[in-house]
Amino acid sequence: HASGMWDVTASALILSVLLVPGSEALKHKRVVLLRHGRTEMNEYLARTPHDAPDFKDPMLIDTRLTQLGERQAQAAASNLQRLDVDFDLIVSSPLTRALETARLAFEPFPAVSIIAHPLCRERQWHGSDLGRERRVLEEEFGTQRFDWSLLPEQGSWGYWPHPPPAKGPVPEEAEQAFVNRLGEFVEWLRHRPEKDIAVVTHWGVIFGLAGRTVRNCEFVVTDTDQLWAGAHLLGV
Repeated sequence: HASGMWDVTASALILSVLLVPGSEALKHKRVVLLRHGRTEMNEYLARTPHDAPDFKDPMLIDTRLTQLGERQAQAAASNLQRLDVDFDLIVSSPLTRALETARLAFEPFPAVSIIAHPLCRERQWHGSDLGRERRVLEEEFGTQRFDWSLLPEQGSWGYWPHPPPAKGPVPEEAEQAFVNRLGEFVEWLRHRPEKDIAVVTHWGVIFGLAGRTVRNCEFVVTDTDQLWAGAHLLGV
């Protein structure tokens, strides 16, 4: 794996990050990629894998965290604090599971607003990857902590079809379109003025940017120079 990138799963690994302040990665814009907590769809996939012959999309539109997922997000808050990073930007996918995770995991950082960014949404595979309109998200999560300015006021912010259908399957996002979207997101991050950035996102996005497979509420500490759109294809 690329130097300067860590899959943080325990306090010992967190300490290993803190003990290398002179590493090349930490000289650049730091990025913490956090996967959302356990969801209803994760539970379904644990029982019925997506490649099983009898798999049927349950159409859990914009799937939510389970109680376990909420506990994982709360535990992530403690792990993030151990990093001793003074985050000056928090970005979240606008899918509800990421927003819920961001709200819980970054509760210890109340002064930093959370920007909902459609470019870091999950690659569209199932009904669970279809989202909800900005006005609905604003009603649930409010506008005091969350910044919705990157989402259109009406309609879809990237998922399709809109409105989501009652029955599946849904169109799969083409791999090249997904990689292009990740490239746009990396460029957006690189042009931000902030130096310590957290991104609350998804398995597919972290795999696509860092070439790493992470479990729910695990995170990867890296930097903008080591994010590569399509890393999952390059074997980074």
